[in-house]
Amino acid sequence: MNYLDLYLQKHNCKRYDVHKKTGVSQQLLSTHTNKKIEKYSNKVIIAIADTLGKTPGDVLNELLMLEKEKPIYEAYNPDELMVGLHAKYDQILIRGAYYKEVRKIMDSHLSENERLGVELGGAGAITLLIYAIDVVRDLFSNADKLDKEIDKKLNLYKVEKISDDSILLRLKQLDY
Repeated sequence: MNYLDLYLQKHNCKRYDVHKKTGVSQQLLSTHTNKKIEKYSNKVIIAIADTLGKTPGDVLNELLMLEKEKPIYEAYNPDELMVGLHAKYDQILIRGAYYKEVRKIMDSHLSENERLGVELGGAGAITLLIYAIDVVRDLFSNADKLDKEIDKKLNLYKVEKISDDSILLRLKQLDY
C-alpha cells in the first residue's frame, strides 16, 4: 500500500510539495510509495519532517501507526480517484459531489455474480463478446481519456457500501 501518499494526503501535502521545499528528488520519493515503512530512507523521513514541521521521529512513528491501521484512501475528485486506483489501494472511499458520478459508473458494471452467470452460461465465449463490446463502447464514447481509464480500473473493485454521500470500493482480489 502507498503509505507515503496517504500520510501526505492526511497532512494536506503532496510529494511535489516535499520536493519543492527540501529538494529531495521526486524519483526518490516515488520509489518509496510501495515500500514498507521500515525500508524508508532517512533522507525521505527527514524531508517529510522538514516539510511538515515535525521531527523525523514523529513522522516515523505516525507512518508506522498508519501502516498498522490499514487506512481507507479517500478521493473527492477524478484525479484523486485515479491516484487511488493506480496505487490499487485495498479500499477507496469516494465522497463529495464526485461520488454520484462514480456510483453511475459502478451501476453500469456487471456484478461478480452477473458476470459469472454470463461466463458460465456462454461457456467462456461470451467473455470475448463482452470485451469486444467494451472496446467498441470506448471507441465511440464521448468521455475524456481520464474518465475512460477510471472506468477500466474500476473493474478491479466492487462496491462494498453505499451511503447518501459516499461510496466505498473494495479491491476484488482481496476476496480470493
